[in-house]
Amino acid sequence: HGTSIRNITSDTFRGLHHLTAIDLSHTNISHPIHAGTFANNKDLGFMSLAYTQIQAVEAGAFPGSFEHLWLTGCGLTCAELEGVDGALPSGARCTDEGVCGAIFGMAPLGNGLCNEKSDPLYNKAACLRDGGDCAGE
Repeated sequence: HGTSIRNITSDTFRGLHHLTAIDLSHTNISHPIHAGTFANNKDLGFMSLAYTQIQAVEAGAFPGSFEHLWLTGCGLTCAELEGVDGALPSGARCTDEGVCGAIFGMAPLGNGLCNEKSDPLYNKAACLRDGGDCAGE
């Protein structure tokens, strides 16, 4: 299973200026993600590349707003990615164990509301406690 997406360029999500989360898990992405790829997506905070064939992410690929990347089951590990200076913006985190499998996926993460009533999975570690929205509840 998967899609025919193999490569992501700066044109892939052009015009989606308020995009906050992208789930590209289970796609056929295998090409590196290059610097500036998400430069136009300044609100992008969350992305899953879980179960893809991605092998590399260049420094500067993600915007400064970026918060978390899932790499579970990939050809690239968080340890390898974190070894590339600037691959993740300062303060961004990476997970290569588990994925956010809640009903609406990553879409509502970090929106200021705890979505635990929609799906209890949002208040679990794999969904980052709803991007921090369920912290302390």
